[in-house]
Formats: sequence, structure tokens, C-alpha cells
Amino acid sequence: MVFTFAVELPKGGTKENQVEQELELDKGLIKKVIVQIPAGHAGLTHFALYRGDSQVWPKNADGKFTGDNLTLTFDDEWYPILQPPYSLFFRGWNEDDTYDHTVYIYIQLITREQFLTSRGVYWPEEGYM
Repeated sequence: MVFTFAVELPKGGTKENQVEQELELDKGLIKKVIVQIPAGHAGLTHFALYRGDSQVWPKNADGKFTGDNLTLTFDDEWYPILQPPYSLFFRGWNEDDTYDHTVYIYIQLITREQFLTSRGVYWPEEGYM
């Protein structure tokens, strides 16, 4: 299943005055994340994805995504969302003093059962483990 999110970052933002938006998902494992920064951002938007207070993407805690006409894809690891709340959080800001900007996030999630089946883990007496 794929979840899509458009997050608007109003002009005149600062690191101290960030936009936060909950990205509601289902229980499962994140298989792929795509981040799209459209043309026109000119490196003035900055953001990261969090699980609670822990920054998940980008991995380095002081790093933020930024760019212009850029699409980033992350599918090199599985990230579990197995305990409520089944959400990530987008936190970011837009330093542009003239225009609001929108960032697009796409998240592919699979169920635990789909993951285990893909790995050949199934016990008939107990079902998926």
C-alpha cells in the first residue's frame, strides 16, 4: 500500500518556527520512501521525517533535506511501524520570503505478513511469525 502526503511550508519560516504534520500510516513495515522537492524551492526549504522525537530520514540528526527539482528514493532498509501511533512526523520550514512551497512524500508500506512471506517465514500451526 502507498501513502501520499503534500506538506505546505509557508513563506518566512525559521528553524525555530517549524511546520509539523503527522503522516498517518497503518501498522506494517516501511519498504520505500520517496521525497519530492519541486522546482522553485531554490534550497530554501528544510525538513526531516521523525518517529516521535527521533529523526529517521535523513539519518544524521543535524541533517535536513533541501534542494530544488529533486526526487530522493530510499528503499535500502525496512523501517518498522508496529506500535501505535502508526505515524511519522514531518518537521520543516521554508526560508523563502516570497513564496510558499509544497513538499511531496510517498511511503510504501507492507504488512508484517507480506514481509515474512517474502522471506519464506511461515509455520502452518502458528501462521505468520
